Amino acid sequence: MKNFKLIAVAMLMFIGVAAKAQSSVDFNKLPEYVVITSEDTKMLGGIGITIDTKKSPYQDALLELEETLQGKKHMQVRTQTDLLNALSKIGYEYVNAFSTRVSGEALGSNSDFEVSGGKYRTNMVFRKKEKYREE
Repeated sequence: MKNFKLIAVAMLMFIGVAAKAQSSVDFNKLPEYVVITSEDTKMLGGIGITIDTKKSPYQDALLELEETLQGKKHMQVRTQTDLLNALSKIGYEYVNAFSTRVSGEALGSNSDFEVSGGKYRTNMVFRKKEKYREE
């Protein structure tokens, strides 16, 4: 019975830490729109996430969001589906997506375009849900 209580206490502590880690981003400091770049990293078992913060007045909040999304102690987003669900939980809605740059050699002739051994980067645009927007 003693072991059961220890396990139950440990699980409750873990759940509390996980919930706190997921809510570490100060939502009010984030911009209305966020563009998140994801890149397939199959060798590492998921997607790499980057948010461009260069010279942004939201730089600190965006870096915190990026860490929260992919950090091992936080949400651990591993797929684009995880990314969509995580941003929805935080308070954003999906707007649009577009491909950016393709690494690797382009093969083919004339109008055909194939990529061999390249990586695809996708930008996903998110906007704060209507109830969180400043009017």
